[in-house]
Amino acid sequence: MKRLLMLLLVGGLFTAVFFMPAPVVDETPAVTTTVPDVEPSIRAFALCPWASTEGAFEGLLGIMAPNDAAATLTFPSSGEVRETRRLELEGLAGVTFDLGSMPFEGQMPLIVEFTADASVGVLAYDDVSLVGAGCPSSVPKIWLLPGGSTRPGEILELQLFNPFPEDARVTVVMTNENDFEPEPSLEAITVNALSWRTIDITALLPLRESLSAIIEVEKGVVIPTFLQTGPEDSALWTGVERAELWEFPLVTTGGLDAALVLSNPNSLDVGFAVDRFGTRTSETDLIEGVIEAGKHVRIQLTELLTEPSGLQVRADGLIGAVIVGESEQARAVTAGAHTLSASWLIPGLGSLADAEHELWILNTSAEQVTVTYAALNPNGTDRSGKVAVAAGSVRRVNLGIADVSGIFVQATDPISVGASIRRGNAVAYLSPVPLPEG
Repeated sequence: MKRLLMLLLVGGLFTAVFFMPAPVVDETPAVTTTVPDVEPSIRAFALCPWASTEGAFEGLLGIMAPNDAAATLTFPSSGEVRETRRLELEGLAGVTFDLGSMPFEGQMPLIVEFTADASVGVLAYDDVSLVGAGCPSSVPKIWLLPGGSTRPGEILELQLFNPFPEDARVTVVMTNENDFEPEPSLEAITVNALSWRTIDITALLPLRESLSAIIEVEKGVVIPTFLQTGPEDSALWTGVERAELWEFPLVTTGGLDAALVLSNPNSLDVGFAVDRFGTRTSETDLIEGVIEAGKHVRIQLTELLTEPSGLQVRADGLIGAVIVGESEQARAVTAGAHTLSASWLIPGLGSLADAEHELWILNTSAEQVTVTYAALNPNGTDRSGKVAVAAGSVRRVNLGIADVSGIFVQATDPISVGASIRRGNAVAYLSPVPLPEG
């Protein structure tokens, strides 16, 4: 923990970190709580604001690394560290850590420190529900959480995680589809050290069709996440930073109705345009509009998309963006990619034996790219494949694999990628992580 605090204070190397999971496999490296005599330097970290084995949920933590890396897992609660675990990854590999192996149950947000670049995230599932989310490796002072709802039958919870040994303070500004939602109880919220707070947004703001949150961190560090629970499936997504460009390789799958939600935290209006890239055709300026200062817009996409398509959102200011997918039995949410890369890690994709795993690749450039993907397990590369993605197009790959720890993607030029898991009627959108160039 002290190493993580120092890493943040001195501006050490941050590594983007998100995820998706996989069931436990026999080859998983042994986990030990021993600390070496000489600790290797911490080069990256991940902060997971939500993880759970509550109720019927089976919880998993997925970790991938492109090179040798050691990971230290720290589980805080009520101001103390209640457990620490350590594991090793050798070379390009992926492992899945079963949260059910911990000596406690229920909510268990955590901190992961790495000795090298890595990717991590969480997954939880039961008989009818499947959720997954990424674990950020940055700590902005303003977080955006678009895409929530408190319609009848929906429960929306905001979880605020403080990974540091000092109290933090945040103010949450909520907006509906038309205006601000003044709520005094969301002002100057204290989140105790090494702990978390769960706020029932449904109880505070019931029967709202669309809700978005702007989280302003006034003191310390806080990582926010939304958990949206419906009659059957649930959706989990972590706060996003601000960017002017967002790409969505994955817009919909499994028959979900898709909506694009854009949040503007600025004091001035922001204009935007959305370009579509399909499997056969593309279209610039499919949607154009303005997001009022401090508010959000929600755009239904289903009738606008005549073929499987990816989207690129261009804005003249810093905004947040997510895709929301919903049906009567399923729901899923994913943030867009605001960084393009030729190399990506997707922990957990391909992990569940009784699920369909899909890889989505968006190439918005003017040249065709060749994309190689490889399934990983604790011993390294398992199976692999190669596809060509035409200029200005999106491509879906049905992986048809199971019992692996994740997928490594490498392209001849920078791309963005998406990932989805379908298990029964439940759907989860995963958060692929771009690797630093070079």
